[in-house]
Amino acid sequence: MELTLTQLRMFVAVAESGSLRAAARRLDVAQSGITQQLRRLEAQAGGPLFERDVRGARLTAIGERLRMRADLILGECRKTEDEMRQLRGELTGRVSLGLAAEATMRLFPALLESYRERCPRIDVHLTSATSRVLTSWVRDGSLDFALALTPPDADIHDMETMRLFDSDVAVIARRGHPLERARTLADLQDAQWVSTRQRGGGAAHNKLSMLFDAAQLAPPRIAATTEAVFDTLHCIAAGDYLGLEPAGLAGHPFFREHVAVVPIVEQAARTPVCLLRRAGVPLTPAAQELATMAVSFARMLPAQRDA
Repeated sequence: MELTLTQLRMFVAVAESGSLRAAARRLDVAQSGITQQLRRLEAQAGGPLFERDVRGARLTAIGERLRMRADLILGECRKTEDEMRQLRGELTGRVSLGLAAEATMRLFPALLESYRERCPRIDVHLTSATSRVLTSWVRDGSLDFALALTPPDADIHDMETMRLFDSDVAVIARRGHPLERARTLADLQDAQWVSTRQRGGGAAHNKLSMLFDAAQLAPPRIAATTEAVFDTLHCIAAGDYLGLEPAGLAGHPFFREHVAVVPIVEQAARTPVCLLRRAGVPLTPAAQELATMAVSFARMLPAQRDA
């Protein structure tokens, strides 16, 4: 007995809808047909895929594993269908890209406007996350490509990369902060910090710690960590916390009246922002067009500071 795409589509529909009845309405098929296909899937899996109770159908441990595989398989099928249409000249379908916060601010609004003029029938889906998370989503096929920070310790051995621009970080504080005009890192050694960290790691915290280590100061006092730069900036803007974040974000329209760069003489190392894609896997024509435009737009960006 072979697993089929129809079975996977029905399985995912039940997982998303929460019940066989809702999945049947969504797919416009008989509920008995879904029940039959799920039984065949469960026979192949060697156990139940759902636990059923008054609240509906919930995935079992086996079901959770199958859901991960099914999402990847069906995602690749959708990309293949999009690609075949696009190769025939029908510019329809979807492009999913991931953007680190600085790429969102510096590139995406103008890039999206231009892309929509060229490809108005392509649905563009943007995902923002830490760069390590974006890289993992490119790796598993959830994203077509990403514009992400790639520090020296980044695991990108299986990626094709293209450097777009360098990210400069700076100490950021709320406007009016008592340390807003500090000149050296030593002036900040008693401050409380909010740090954006990578999920499952501590790259942002490490960069802050390395800055203190280089100045031969005691480790920074971390009040909290977040997993999104904008969350960090909200904390900074509303309190007396400091952060080490991309310098350009202090000029973002949401924050420029509320936060400022603290002009200390010490500077952390730059980190390149790269276009990441899976090695050996071609992009769909629509995704390739957006990736090519992203590279072109990045080349037009002004330098943020002298080397």
